[in-house]
Amino acid sequence: MSLITVIILLLLVILIFGTLAYASISAAPWVPLFKKDIKRMIKLANLQPGEILYDLGAGDGRILLECIKQQRVKAEGWEIAFLPYLIARLRIWLNRAGDKITLHYQNFYQADLSSADVIVCFLTPQAMRKLESKIKKELKPGARFLSYAFAFPTWQASLVDKPQDNLTAIFLYKGE
Repeated sequence: MSLITVIILLLLVILIFGTLAYASISAAPWVPLFKKDIKRMIKLANLQPGEILYDLGAGDGRILLECIKQQRVKAEGWEIAFLPYLIARLRIWLNRAGDKITLHYQNFYQADLSSADVIVCFLTPQAMRKLESKIKKELKPGARFLSYAFAFPTWQASLVDKPQDNLTAIFLYKGE
């Protein structure tokens, strides 16, 4: 193996594991949701045709894909970990959903979220603390914000969905 090949492989490993580590620290580790939980989130979101859904920390794109399959919405996601981002891009391409889904390889903290009708996320408690004031400012009236597993520290959820003890809570917030 040549030195250039070794350097390229080393850089690729650093890119993949470095971005996974950075994503874990800044927002959340990549932990894919079960399909039943995605369906619960979509039902709670009460998506309407033509609405815009944002997924913060889109991972492998499974929420984005499920939303456009079940509803006629435009979906947009942000992911900063390189491996899940690549997997999401591939899944979007395989599902021929590139005209309905926009995926950004970007940190969502810098994104303007004010156009969303629905925002979904599965982030750590630390990320929820960091995100709370941004969402309160940018969530337009009537828009919905759904968080899987973790609540905002000071904002009271409009609804907490936990139909069974063995299911993870989903927190629903509404823009005022």
